[in-house]
Amino acid sequence: MTDISRADLNLLKVLDVLLDECSVSLAAKRLHVTQPSVSYTLQKLRELFDDPLFIRAQRGLIPTARAEALRPSIKRLLNDAQTLIKPPEFRPDQAEFTFSVSANDYLQIALLAPLIMAVRELSPRVKIAIYDLSAEAATKRMRRGDLDMVLTFPEELAADFCSRRLFRDNYVGVVSRDHPLKSKSVSLAQFLRYDQVIVSPTGFAFEGPLYRGLLDSPLMEKIAVTSPSFGILPRLLAGGELVAMIPRRLLAMMTSELREINIAAEMPALDVIAAWHPRVDHDPAHQWLRGILGRVAGES
Repeated sequence: MTDISRADLNLLKVLDVLLDECSVSLAAKRLHVTQPSVSYTLQKLRELFDDPLFIRAQRGLIPTARAEALRPSIKRLLNDAQTLIKPPEFRPDQAEFTFSVSANDYLQIALLAPLIMAVRELSPRVKIAIYDLSAEAATKRMRRGDLDMVLTFPEELAADFCSRRLFRDNYVGVVSRDHPLKSKSVSLAQFLRYDQVIVSPTGFAFEGPLYRGLLDSPLMEKIAVTSPSFGILPRLLAGGELVAMIPRRLLAMMTSELREINIAAEMPALDVIAAWHPRVDHDPAHQWLRGILGRVAGES
């Protein structure tokens, strides 16, 4: 019989054990099945290989020449099959790959910087490529397989991606350390006495999730300067009377020259998520990076 469709790995597993034990009863015990079940399988094996495979002897079974010839091939085939279905082992200290991630200026400072430090410590040969892509561009790249992850907001997530909530952040007021607003808590009227800097990649258009909670707020009444980057804020605020609003988590990552002030007004909040394509959901390297990202973010 040479029809491969009649072959079955379960049959070959029984043959492998029979070759080891040369006993139906011992093979049944090792396989946790009944003796009749092993005898029935042996009959199917004889039909499959068109050979008796075993000859009964006074003390168990004696493999035929054909069975002995099959032994190394059966062992190798079963080992290869086991390797095939075994999850790949991931060793961070030996890993060497490039992980690409898109994040805006805020999340690059607040999240990617500590992520990279953690990854570098555990896996120094892993490279991380950072992009600042629009939601549309990031979506296209992830679907093509050119981008591994995007750090974004729920409102910008396409329905066909996997995601994980990382944290919620709130806006806070910030001023330079020598600003006239000495108190840590100020009224809205006090805050609005001063011209404000706000970070907006679209200038005064204020598009995107970062600004939806602010657009109808009186907090936006005194905006004098917009910048596409948070990195310039310390220089803009230093030594002057400009004020700004930024996510609190970002402030913790920035220069000590800025100080937080609590504004007596309802401050908007941001939910931050990581998103990726389902094709990499079970990839060991990707899962490892997501685990580190979750720890860095201090998921809540």
